[in-house]
Amino acid sequence: MIRFAVWLTFLNTWVLFEETVVDRYGLWQYMPFYRVARFCTWDAAAMVLLGIVVWRFMRPISAA
Repeated sequence: MIRFAVWLTFLNTWVLFEETVVDRYGLWQYMPFYRVARFCTWDAAAMVLLGIVVWRFMRPISAA
């Protein structure tokens, strides 16, 4: 459950970065397959990459 919350927080950070930097400053023009204000391959890639990073680097909490 904690891993999911951390993943969701990082995903929210990615979406905020998209809206405030990529969309506002027109960086989407230099990003192939990017769709403004729609789900695109960049979002899917961010979801997968963040999931792998969170799953790999979060150590399980021991009960002892």
